[in-house]
Amino acid sequence: MDAVVLIEEQREKLRRVVDEWRGLIVDNLSQLHDNPFEASAAIDIGDINTDPIHILADPKDNSSLLCLVETDNVSLNKFITVLAYDCLEISRLSRQASKNVYTQLLLFGHSSSHEVLLEGEPQKAFGHSLSLFMEFSEIVCRLREVLNNLVRQVDSIYSADTKNNKLCASFTTIHMPSVFSSFADGLTVFLIMDEIIAQNGHIKHYASLFMRMLNAVKMEPVKFCMAAENVDCLERVVNQCDGVLEIGLFQRFVQDLMLNESTQKLRSNKRFLEENFFCLREGLLDILSRLDSLKEVPSERRRIVGYMALFILQSWLTVDPPEKKGARVIVEVLRRLPVVHADNNIRFVLLDLLLAQLPPSMTSWSPLKEVMKESAAIKNHYLLKMDEVLSRDSQTIRASLTSWIAAFHSSMSPMMQLSEAQATLEIRTKQIIQGLLLANRLQHILRSTIDLHVLFEIPIKKEKLKSLCHVSVLLKAVENVFYRKHFEISQSLPHIINLVQSHIESLLQPVKAQLEQDLSRRSQPNNMTFLSSLTRSGKDADTKAIDSLAAVDLALKMLQGGGSDTRQVVFHLAVDVINGTSGHLETDHSRVRKLISKLALIAEYDTVVGAVTNCSFLYWRREMMSTWFSMVYAQEDRALWLQYLVNAFCDGLRLLKVSKVNVSSLDSYEMEIEKSLANEIIEPLCRDIETDLRLHVHSAHLKGSVNVNPTKTGLRDLSWYLQLKPLRISSKYIYIKSRVENYLNAAFYNHAAMAPHDWKTYSEMRHLAEQKYGLELDDIHLPGQKLEQGVDLLEIMHNIHIFVASHTYNINTQVFIEKVSNAPNRKNLITVGVKHVANSIRTHGIGIISTTVNFAYHFLAQKFVGFSQFLLDDHIQSCLVKEYRFWKGNKGNPNGYPYERAETVKKDIRKVALGDGGLTSLEHFRHLISEMGNALGLVRMVRSGGLNYSSSTCGFVYDMKSRVSFEDASRELNLQEAVIEAGKILDKSLDNQYMSLEKTNYFKILTNVFSQELQSNENAHLREFFLLVPALTINAAEAMLEGKDKILKRSRDAVNAIFTDDGFVLGVAYILKVLGQETQFDSLHWFTSATQHFKKKIFHLEGDTEAGQTRGGLSGLNLWNQKNLTVSNEETQNLKTDVRQLQKYLAELELIQFGFVCARTFLY
Repeated sequence: MDAVVLIEEQREKLRRVVDEWRGLIVDNLSQLHDNPFEASAAIDIGDINTDPIHILADPKDNSSLLCLVETDNVSLNKFITVLAYDCLEISRLSRQASKNVYTQLLLFGHSSSHEVLLEGEPQKAFGHSLSLFMEFSEIVCRLREVLNNLVRQVDSIYSADTKNNKLCASFTTIHMPSVFSSFADGLTVFLIMDEIIAQNGHIKHYASLFMRMLNAVKMEPVKFCMAAENVDCLERVVNQCDGVLEIGLFQRFVQDLMLNESTQKLRSNKRFLEENFFCLREGLLDILSRLDSLKEVPSERRRIVGYMALFILQSWLTVDPPEKKGARVIVEVLRRLPVVHADNNIRFVLLDLLLAQLPPSMTSWSPLKEVMKESAAIKNHYLLKMDEVLSRDSQTIRASLTSWIAAFHSSMSPMMQLSEAQATLEIRTKQIIQGLLLANRLQHILRSTIDLHVLFEIPIKKEKLKSLCHVSVLLKAVENVFYRKHFEISQSLPHIINLVQSHIESLLQPVKAQLEQDLSRRSQPNNMTFLSSLTRSGKDADTKAIDSLAAVDLALKMLQGGGSDTRQVVFHLAVDVINGTSGHLETDHSRVRKLISKLALIAEYDTVVGAVTNCSFLYWRREMMSTWFSMVYAQEDRALWLQYLVNAFCDGLRLLKVSKVNVSSLDSYEMEIEKSLANEIIEPLCRDIETDLRLHVHSAHLKGSVNVNPTKTGLRDLSWYLQLKPLRISSKYIYIKSRVENYLNAAFYNHAAMAPHDWKTYSEMRHLAEQKYGLELDDIHLPGQKLEQGVDLLEIMHNIHIFVASHTYNINTQVFIEKVSNAPNRKNLITVGVKHVANSIRTHGIGIISTTVNFAYHFLAQKFVGFSQFLLDDHIQSCLVKEYRFWKGNKGNPNGYPYERAETVKKDIRKVALGDGGLTSLEHFRHLISEMGNALGLVRMVRSGGLNYSSSTCGFVYDMKSRVSFEDASRELNLQEAVIEAGKILDKSLDNQYMSLEKTNYFKILTNVFSQELQSNENAHLREFFLLVPALTINAAEAMLEGKDKILKRSRDAVNAIFTDDGFVLGVAYILKVLGQETQFDSLHWFTSATQHFKKKIFHLEGDTEAGQTRGGLSGLNLWNQKNLTVSNEETQNLKTDVRQLQKYLAELELIQFGFVCARTFLY
């Protein structure tokens, strides 16, 4: 019975869990019903590269090429199969190079600007990238083979040898633009690789270092734990890669093609040369017709480089110059498009490319010479044209883009009724292609304009920079639109492909019907059909008609699939055959070409979108980052641009990740983006909001003194930036609103701590910030300022200038002791130690440490002003200049800086007029340095108090060295989730507790903040300060001896009694560190010199007082008699007093030296 009850209880628990999860799922599905991408999106602007799941709409075909090209016409099968295989292989190798090689080679050896390569790092980098170079070598070798084979096949087709043309007799007269275009793509790969190797000098340099290392390993393989055969194998691989990694891949291919026995007859194959030039001319004319318009198709400019490669090959194969029509096309390309941008940061100056690759005989070609003469003017005109396009077309494109976005969102709404499905697909097709062409145009304007200004070294005007910033935002906006509607587009793509294919099929079906009708008429005797109008008659005409009909059937068959690469290539070749063997398609050929172009764009939608919206080229122009961010901040209505701009520059991170650079380069670039955002957006925003709040509050309380008139000063709505969602940078978010809140919380706390009576003002500013900007700030709450025991650190902080002047610091015990002069009517002195500071931190919180350091910084800044003014005095400068000359002349003297000169400097400075209290100017200067040292001592004591407070609060916590995790321990004990979460929070709190104090070097911060300014040329008068330290040391020792002598006295002078003043040595050490004069001071060997001086004097006086004790016997007696004759008892007592005084002086000097060494240790 009990078992049944337990089972029912378990079932009830499970039922509740299932019901709870069912409810959650129903809620989530209800949220996802309308739009699956808007339900719980963290930010409005997404990033396709960070999505955990991405739908890739890439048409695939599992059928092989032989299965696809299967008709009853054997000749056509062989013709199409051979050419299609070569074209597909070239396309595959080109994509592989673009995806896996170009970027990696371009960034090989790339590192952040501050990174220094250690010995052996280049060899290590080359070894890690050996697989890249092997893949590069394989692509180059395979591409050479395929291109050679394609040339032989085309040469055979156009050959006059009838023996070789029996199988393709009807194909000798056709044009094959698709084949020559594919051949041009293969040649473009060689040109791009040559350009990359020329740009990146690290490739050959690192390869040579690796080969040198490999030779050393080969000499002693056992020493490096390697087998000899493995070293030989590695050497063969590296030699093979090194042979390919040479500039001139394109030239070597052309030369090999000319020297190859199987392809030497190309020179005499006029038909091949005519077709090559015809295809490149028609291809260039087709591209020029759409160039610089919204009809320009992506990657068309890259194809121009390929056609130029065909022209170069044509020039090497024939001695005749191009015919006039072709020459005009080449010249027009050079004039209209002098610079072509390929992948990433690769550009081609077409004229330079031709001059470098054409045979020497072509340099005298008159059209080329004319272009060479006008080269500078052409480039300047092209740059001016791009600037004009930026100014003129950017607004037009913006208007078109606005209309497109609205229409695109409308067309991508849920599918309408079945009767309207075709019309909807037509609209979607038009909108997708229009968006791709708009993005392509925007990318071209952005990249070309920036790169041309860099290439021609012409600065970009501010207005142009604003327009470029706007263009980059528009480009990423297009990407975001595509990203938001990616799900709907992916669903529609198969249907859109089928729709485009059906349109093409509708144009081919009449051709098929006409060919069938002509063949049937041809088979009837005495009937003249359309086929008789062909150039050939009889059997040849029948063969062409049959081949044409088979090509139409094959093209229609290719339209039955999903639009894969294989089907597209075969379809292109079939259309070439149809156009060449029959004239039925000539009237609709332009329509077919447009539809084929549409099909290619739709079939490669994901690839094209990624290419035309990619802004990774901005990585090479990242100096524009800060400028663009500052422009966005200058106009608050552009705040929504920020995420788009961040996404644009974050494309550079994707570039670095693909290139597999080291982590430091990635982190460096990510920090650069974050730093630019902080400097140009967040910090100015924080300051402006604080100023705005302060002015509004003060204008209400201080009427007449502060006037806020928006009609005169203008009105900026800074809340735009605070309404932004968190900005995403790779793996982190930057929440501007949170950063501003943290800044204002810290600022209000620090200001209220400095002036507690103004806490109501800052409370009003807090409420105003909440009402006006929607900021959620902490309460301006300061705890009571009285403690149960000891002095309050808050009071010390508010009166730091009084505290450091009225207390002396002991560097060993970390205690401040009140001066007797500060308590004339009291019988006790106040001391402040580490425990008092810990109590204050316990009361006020750990944030008071940073506030104290901030107070110390401002105090030191004020003191450095007085420090500088003292050294600017003409009398002081003259003394220091004289000592500097002596030091320069006696540098390296092992005896050190003479004590007598330090005494002279001290006396010379005493001649300056006395200051307040009867103190000399040198004593005033020493007091200033002591006060600076006391301030630093306070900072050190506050840090020690913080550590004391931290250790006391964590007294019952485990030792951090054991590194026990409460979260892991809770999981191991199978505790509840709430306990595990509590353990996680506790772990994080403990980590923060230790990290907040142990990893902050306040001395280093206070040193670095002054070093750069005080070591500049504007403060050159401070460079001789180290020469004043000996005189200051003598003065300090005298003052300390005088103060210690007055401790036991009860006279009026007892108020100046002190027994420690380590603030002086700490101040001197700090100033030397800030001014960078430690090495120069060490070269004085001052303490050694002063010690030797006093020891000599003591030795001499002790010799005078120990006349009879130095020797025994008769000689000692004689010496004693001589001394007694010259030295009386009274003089002997005076000498002993002098010895004791010198010994005290020496001891005090040694104490100063020890304290100085100790202080310098703290500062390192």
